[in-house]
Amino acid sequence: MSTPLTWVPATRGHELALDGTVLRCRKSDGRVLRSVPRAVRASAAGERLAELGERLVRHEEECRSTAEAWLLGGVPVPAALLARVWPDPGWRSVLEHLVVVVGGRTGLLTEVTGEGRTVLAGQDGGALTPPAGPVSLPHPVLLPDAEKWRELLGAREAAQGIPQLAREVHDRPDAVDPAATGLDDYAGGEFAELRQATARAARYGFVMRGGFAMVRIAEGGAVLQARYWLGSDDPGLPAETGRLLWVDASERPVALGGVGPVAWSEGVRMAELIHAGRTTDER
Repeated sequence: MSTPLTWVPATRGHELALDGTVLRCRKSDGRVLRSVPRAVRASAAGERLAELGERLVRHEEECRSTAEAWLLGGVPVPAALLARVWPDPGWRSVLEHLVVVVGGRTGLLTEVTGEGRTVLAGQDGGALTPPAGPVSLPHPVLLPDAEKWRELLGAREAAQGIPQLAREVHDRPDAVDPAATGLDDYAGGEFAELRQATARAARYGFVMRGGFAMVRIAEGGAVLQARYWLGSDDPGLPAETGRLLWVDASERPVALGGVGPVAWSEGVRMAELIHAGRTTDER
């Protein structure tokens, strides 16, 4: 159900409103314009609403990054916390329709009450109301029936605020040497400038440290970091990608046989996303 827009006077004959984070303009006769005239946008009301819209965009980005950290953190989220943030449209747009596990029941999250009770949609479309309790966000590599959840999501014509069911997943190949401490499948990717590689890492939310793009994953009670070498030279110089590896909390390399399915999937996903931007003969 959409929320009615709140219109405020801007200039003579024009009113403004925020539609989510988008600035809308209408004439005094109620006719909504396709775009906001420059003079109306530059009015005091226009500047205030534009600033508010920018704050809402930043808030939604923070909500998405936090929810994705929960997905990779492997720690259940307290029901009381979800109950507090659920009324916030920014939070709700991120959390609604995620596959969650509550009290051993799995379903698409459709509602969180003020008391912390969740309402889930099961695979048959029926409502599930497990007792109030911690809410887990399973990584898609751990969902053997992920395709069924995608079908349910499509049947409900719903979308997820963070990539969970649409997330690329990667299983460890049987041919991988379990004693090796790195993967060279994504080494040798050439970039005309290092800044192009680091910008691509930032675009997908990865942190740069000491020449490595990194992502943190908690799995089975252990915290690992996947690290993909991009380079630490002048950002304007050419760069070539290196090894993908995983390190433990003490920053010691972990043998590939000891990397769990979530950490493996996320590390390879990071390397693939960055490596795909390399310079190729076709380019």
